[in-house]
Amino acid sequence: MNFSKFLQIFLGLIFICTIPTLTEAAVLYLEPAEGEYHQSDTFIAEVRINPEGECINTIQADLTFLKDILEVEDLSAGNSIISVWIKNPEYSNETGFISFAGGIPGGYCGGLPGSPEKSNLLGKIIFKVKEVRWQQQGEIKFLETSQVLLNDGLGTPAKLTTKGAIFTILPGVPRVSKKEWQEELERDKIPPEPFKIKISQDPLTFEGKYFITFFTTDKQTGVDYYEVKEGKKDWQKAVSPYVLEDQSLKDIIKVRAVDKAGNKRIVEYLPPTAEKSFPWWIIIILVGIGLIWWISRKLKIKNEKLQFKI
Repeated sequence: MNFSKFLQIFLGLIFICTIPTLTEAAVLYLEPAEGEYHQSDTFIAEVRINPEGECINTIQADLTFLKDILEVEDLSAGNSIISVWIKNPEYSNETGFISFAGGIPGGYCGGLPGSPEKSNLLGKIIFKVKEVRWQQQGEIKFLETSQVLLNDGLGTPAKLTTKGAIFTILPGVPRVSKKEWQEELERDKIPPEPFKIKISQDPLTFEGKYFITFFTTDKQTGVDYYEVKEGKKDWQKAVSPYVLEDQSLKDIIKVRAVDKAGNKRIVEYLPPTAEKSFPWWIIIILVGIGLIWWISRKLKIKNEKLQFKI
């Protein structure tokens, strides 16, 4: 072997050894990846992620499904590792589209050590099977718009692999329809997590008006909606941030979080300028104590006079 040939091989080996190893930095997948269902069945497809050893902080999972044989009945973010939503999970049965997009402050590097359950859930899709005349394959797949960003301070896109699911849809109605989501709702007896109401004002936001922000999670079926009540006004559905009607900040503010199963968590905020009701019960107790003391004193004096006469 001449020197020129040896040099080419040597340089080639150096080049190969110095090339960064390409790994799957993230895998978006559905669980289960397959199954059999009949008309009117409802089933849950879980959207999960495996970061493959990388640390990630932003995820957008866009999916499509066969709208002729499947329809989305609901979406749930219960127990999701996403804590900051860029937009609320959304779907369209008209176009066969589903989307989850949000962030994980501090990043996510994989399952939590010692956790008895998988801690890589992004969200749940509740599907209902439409009527079919023959056996069909209901495919659910991720779109190319799906992406995952690394937790490197630069928002670097991670190399992404996606794995969809294929469900066999059988014709006819079974004796007992599968109601996976309904069963999960019935098991959920726990209200959303405790949370706080924060009141703010910014001259560059909402024309300088006072507004409140609030957020909580529900580890079972997910938060369905929020309601706000100011003073004696009726409850009304709301999203955070919410501009207050009472800009004088005299009313007590209540926020009610309702999960998918109907469980509720209510929190209150009492502004510094709110009028506090006078504690009349304290006056009543003091008057009662005073009256008892006065009566006992009178009886004592009377008894002393009787003993003196005797």
